[in-house]
Amino acid sequence: MTGMSRRTFLSLSTAVAAGAAATSLTGCGSSTKKTGEAASSKVKLPSYVPFAGISPDLAPNAKGLSAGFLSYPKDLVQSVAKTPGDGSKITMLTEIWTQPPTPKDSNAYWKKLDKELGVDLTAILGTDPGYEEKFSAVVAGGDLPDLLWIPPNQGIQHIAELLEAKCADITEYVSGDAVKRYPNLAAMTPAHWKTAVVNGKIWGAPVPYPAFGQVFGGNPKVWAKADGIQASSPEEFLAKCKEVTGDKVWALEPIYVNTASVMSQCFGAPNKWRQNKDGSLTWFQDTDEYLEALNFVLKLKKAGVFYPGNPKMADAYTKMAQGSIGACVFANPFNARKEIRVQDPELAAEILIPFAAGGRKPNHHYHLGTIGYTAVKKGDEKRVRMLLDVLNYLAAPFGSKEREFLEYGTEGEDFTYDKNGFPTRTKQGKQQVEGLFSGLQTSTTSPFAIIASSFPGDERAQDVKDVYAAEKKLLATAIQNPVVGHYSDAYTQHYGRMQTEAGDLVNDIVSGRKKLSEWKPFWAEWKNKGLDQMAKEFALSIEKSA
Repeated sequence: MTGMSRRTFLSLSTAVAAGAAATSLTGCGSSTKKTGEAASSKVKLPSYVPFAGISPDLAPNAKGLSAGFLSYPKDLVQSVAKTPGDGSKITMLTEIWTQPPTPKDSNAYWKKLDKELGVDLTAILGTDPGYEEKFSAVVAGGDLPDLLWIPPNQGIQHIAELLEAKCADITEYVSGDAVKRYPNLAAMTPAHWKTAVVNGKIWGAPVPYPAFGQVFGGNPKVWAKADGIQASSPEEFLAKCKEVTGDKVWALEPIYVNTASVMSQCFGAPNKWRQNKDGSLTWFQDTDEYLEALNFVLKLKKAGVFYPGNPKMADAYTKMAQGSIGACVFANPFNARKEIRVQDPELAAEILIPFAAGGRKPNHHYHLGTIGYTAVKKGDEKRVRMLLDVLNYLAAPFGSKEREFLEYGTEGEDFTYDKNGFPTRTKQGKQQVEGLFSGLQTSTTSPFAIIASSFPGDERAQDVKDVYAAEKKLLATAIQNPVVGHYSDAYTQHYGRMQTEAGDLVNDIVSGRKKLSEWKPFWAEWKNKGLDQMAKEFALSIEKSA
């Protein structure tokens, strides 16, 4: 996704299922009681048919390795055979991650978009933060939008009831080979579609996102003193952190909970949940592996290698680019390279590959693979299929004429090609296209690809190669979250508060305000406050889908 805030990138990268507890919906009473425990019972996911019109320079694979494009295609292809809409009005609730676009009545791009889609589009654009309040207010109003983006972790409860009461079950339209009617949607993998399954039904078009999860990205100028950021053990990593710390330079950002999360991968912690031999589930922070990682973070703290700032500081990336912080946690390898290039086009972040610690094999944690999905309002088959056709257009792949129009608008007005052949938005494009495309891309988009034009500076092709190489290394130990595609009402009710309290406790322990011995009792208490119920509901859902 383009333009997301750091807070959002990192929070999305730690999401588990559709919704974290915080805000209840109103006005969405259900005519059925099928909720979380029935989630994801047997359903045939859509067939996976990769888009064949463009051949990337670096090939993707089914395990999550991203396609890589070193240059912009000279000949764009058509991915949509005909105008998808029927001329009617449609409304969309989505979120933007940049400045709002020029209003529709004075936005030439928006009017052209209507013509391309064959609809009269009204886009309700939420922002970050604040989307959960916008979502709840829109739903409470009673007139649900035709297309409704449901994020994975922004405090929205009772999603199952909302879907059953107000949204179209699109399973018969996209399950198995039926999805081939929508070729751009068919290019999404089963892992993408799993996140749109609730109560054993498919409810919307996924929003693909990089498959890989949190990593440390380092400033190579800082780590050159220690022969780079890579390490083979916690002892070597600690020694390197000490070596680069000094003279107003600190090895690591002070967001301790992020460091604990990445270090837990080195110590072999599960990806959010561990599925035990008896089918039960254990939360990753309630494991010996995470506790050992937290103890290692304490050693890092005692060694003085964390920047002496607020453990929730917002300008860590800037300070990393300036050289006062050696490494920060990023949502994924692509974001690590891109974000620091944005701060300093001459700086190429180095990605730390998890090393083995505690006598265990490291586990890189895959991301969910999406940032939610867009549900379709209930209607007759003709209406629902038309809306799916619109979503199919919005999922147009990189290298297609539709994707270029969606992202950049009209050549000469909204964008021009630079010396390297990459589209670059004009002033009008920034005002009219950028904000609206951000919302369209949030509703659904094509599978993630590493594209040279995503990076600032003159080393774009090398950035693609480096990120691709880092992904290949992470694949060797990457593990999935076993509850992706499953739903728990207890999770949506309790997760937000649980993670806030856990994060605060990590900060207190690392800062010295509390003791490491308080960690296990904290989780023993939470088992009775909702954690055990989450685990039981997810386990039952997994059992029913087996």
